[in-house]
Amino acid sequence: MPLCNDTIKERDIRFAAADSDQAERAMQLLTDVPGIESMKVTTAGTLHIRYDVQALTLQMIESALSEVGFRLDDRVLLRLKRAVYSYCEDALRASLGVEQQNADKPSLTLSKDMSHDPRPDNWRNYV
Repeated sequence: MPLCNDTIKERDIRFAAADSDQAERAMQLLTDVPGIESMKVTTAGTLHIRYDVQALTLQMIESALSEVGFRLDDRVLLRLKRAVYSYCEDALRASLGVEQQNADKPSLTLSKDMSHDPRPDNWRNYV
């Protein structure tokens, strides 16, 4: 049973069902990001990620993915889980003394050079 103060977190990032290859593309993009220990695609549209909360939070990861064009699953239950995870991870970081610089802005940058645009084909015309 994981402890509340365990800094290594394992979460699932769920992507919109219409774009099933987003999980694979996100895994390629997040490879070698400091703080991320491991990743694997568990089902179509779901990326299981293991990361150190001292380096980054789930909110930082998901915000960075959204900024580069990935579509996350936005069902009510998943939004509620994200809010709980965000609160718990922010509280843990505060208790560990991790500084909250620009708390509303993700400090994770995904500036890797990808061979293709991570956005779906039909989005490229609008963005």
